[in-house]
Amino acid sequence: MNGEIYNACSIVAAAKKALIKSQDIEYSLGSYEKHIEFRFLPEGVLRKKSQEALSVSSWYKACLSRGLEDIKFLTPDNVKDRNLLGFSGVTQIAIVCFYKEGKMTCFTPSWSFMEKQNGWNIVYTEKFWKNAPFEKPVFLNPKDDFLQVLNEIEPFARNIESPFFADLFYDAKQILLGNEMKIDSPHPDLPSENIKLFLAAQKAYVFGAMGSWNDSPPYYAKEKGLEEQYESLSAQLHTQIVLAILYAINEW
Repeated sequence: MNGEIYNACSIVAAAKKALIKSQDIEYSLGSYEKHIEFRFLPEGVLRKKSQEALSVSSWYKACLSRGLEDIKFLTPDNVKDRNLLGFSGVTQIAIVCFYKEGKMTCFTPSWSFMEKQNGWNIVYTEKFWKNAPFEKPVFLNPKDDFLQVLNEIEPFARNIESPFFADLFYDAKQILLGNEMKIDSPHPDLPSENIKLFLAAQKAYVFGAMGSWNDSPPYYAKEKGLEEQYESLSAQLHTQIVLAILYAINEW
């Protein structure tokens, strides 16, 4: 899964759990995340310098002090070029905070690689949510549509002689059906039904750069005259993966 998406999802899931249980937030940086900070918008007319938080815990406490009531993860379910999804700074991501009296702001990330530390520096910057909806976004469970596209793209992958990806799609389907819940990768702390959707999305997230579903499979499909089917199924898969993530992280 895209690391930027995973990072934001983990932060939102941890914050949502803390809000629900009225407890301190529990979050640890991933092995590739060497530094994280949050830059707030200045509060009040006289405060020109923005407040900074140098950990997820201090960021969460600052949000609570401002009247945080709810939090959501947002990202578009369609993209213009899936070939760019493996690169930093391409995916639009927002952590949206909902405060008392209807105030809403969002934090968007910027990632930069630190060679000496051999890891990433992550900076979330607070912005006003322009043209925000009057009501908080609500996401529907996409399980049935997700299963449908997995059922279609698995045999398609085998047909174009891409068994590695076919096996990934099969495994994602089994996770979604609850037949296989082996957790072999880090994941946010989510309710049982939500974690199935998230893990299935994580397993089926095959978009990136070299060695991804964007690399050789489109050429294999073209050789068989199936490039239109490849494009259609790939677009549907990406949409359902994102919808699964949005539901899993936000609706519990």
